[in-house]
Order: sequence, then C-alpha cells, then structure tokens
Amino acid sequence: MARMGKLGVGVGICGGLLLAAGVTGMTMWPMPTWATPAFVVGMMTTFAGVFTSAWSFHTTAFRRGMSVFEEQLGPEKSGGLFGMVRDLQDMARGNGDLLAAGVPATAVVLSMRDTGMTLNDQPMVGFELEVRPTGAAPYRVAHRETLPRLLVGAVLPGSVLSVRIDPADPRRLAVDWNRAPGREEPVVAEHLSAADLLTRGLPGTATVMGTFDLNGMTAGNGDPIVGFVLQVVPDGGGAPYQVRLGHRVPPAHLHRTVPGTRLPVRIAAEDPEKVAVDWEGEAAARAKTAPTAF
Repeated sequence: MARMGKLGVGVGICGGLLLAAGVTGMTMWPMPTWATPAFVVGMMTTFAGVFTSAWSFHTTAFRRGMSVFEEQLGPEKSGGLFGMVRDLQDMARGNGDLLAAGVPATAVVLSMRDTGMTLNDQPMVGFELEVRPTGAAPYRVAHRETLPRLLVGAVLPGSVLSVRIDPADPRRLAVDWNRAPGREEPVVAEHLSAADLLTRGLPGTATVMGTFDLNGMTAGNGDPIVGFVLQVVPDGGGAPYQVRLGHRVPPAHLHRTVPGTRLPVRIAAEDPEKVAVDWEGEAAARAKTAPTAF
C-alpha cells in the first residue's frame, strides 16, 4: 500500500507539471497547439495521482486504527463490528492463499449464528470454533465465513470442519468446504450413571448454548437423548466452562432445551466434564418453598 501511495505522489507531480505547462501555454499569444492537450492531460493525471495517494493514505490509516482498537480490546474481544470489517476484508482479498498454503487442522463447531448477511447469495455465518492444530493445544476463535447453501442444515454445533490456519496469525483461518464436515461423538451422560451422579455430584447451574441432533437416539425408557452444548457454572463461585454431551430429556421437559434456558446440574468431582441435568430439581425446590394452603 505504501508503494501505491508513492506511485500516486509521482503521478500527481507529473500531472501538476503538465498542468502548469498547459496553463502557461494558454496565456501566450498566439496560443501554441500543445497548450490545450497539456492542460487536459495534466488535469486528468493530477486528479488520478491525488486520488491514488488519498486512497492509499485512507486505507493505511484505517488499518492502523483497526490495529489499535484490536490491541485495546484484546484478541478475545476483537469480534463485533471490527471483526466483521476484518472478515469482510479477508473475504474481499480471498482466502485462496490459506487454502493453498495454510497449516491443516480441524475445528469443532461450538456454536453458530446467522449474521443476516449474504455474500454471493450464500449466508454468512458467525461460528465459535475450537481449533485443534496437530501437535498443539486447542484454542477457541470467533470466525465468520460464508456457508455453502448445499451444506445448510448439515453443519451444526458438534460438526468437525477441515480448516487451514495462517501460520503467522493462528486466529485467521479458512474452512475447506471441499472436505465433508464430520461429527464428533459426544459423551452420553446416561452411560455415566446419571442417577449416581445426581446423588453424589456437586451442584451447579448450566445454560443451554445450543443443541444438536443425535440421529434419533433414545434412552432405555424411550425418552429422547438430545445433544447439548452447555455453559456450566459450579456453585460456590467456580469458573464457567463449556461441555458437549448427550442427555436424556423427559418429554415433559423438552421445552427447556431451547438456548438460553438455565438448568440445575450435578457435576462429578473427579471429572467436571461429566455433568447430569437434574430435571426434577427445580420442580422439587419450588414444591418445598411453596406456601401451604389452609
């Protein structure tokens, strides 16, 4: 971009010299034949040079301003408007460089949302991904990318995507849609003795962040098993964390599987990833605190 700015300055100077020569020639009598062409060409060249320089300066200043905002916000908060502008710039430049030269990895979709925008008639989706580079620790990143319409409905929370990572900036990545999305098998809480966990587990609260289909899986009593992405907060001020699991849902409680619903849970002391929802806990608590009618 600096090279373009220097080019614009050079073109502007040449155009200014031609413009000055044209103006000088037009003041002579008789006016030389080259005066008018020099004036016109000088005017156009000067305008082109000024426009190129101004555009270069504007783009450079904008990028520097974005960098300052992102440094102040930190990488974990650099989404929102600034992240959207950055993602649009990445898509405008194209991600062919990452698909060709990026480091291969996988990413698990933790959550996804419709941004309400489309690009080339394809919906732009906001993903929260857990990126799993080979031989390195996994990390989470917010990422926006267009989702091919043929894959709408096939990519859900829990899907495993093939991605390419920028080696210079691991938070910049591109999804390789040429590779079919896979599925990560969740831990099914019912197979971990949920009854025992409800008896001896530590209390906590979980917020439903999202759900995903488990292809009609049911428990032994016929209750459906639903895939959950839960934000778990242990009682007593423990740090919140996310888990993915399949859990039995009594039909009377299916309305409590929508995102944003808070559920009472029990957490295994030896393994916080093992969580069981206490479907009757809230109802029992309300019954105990309800006033007695006389």
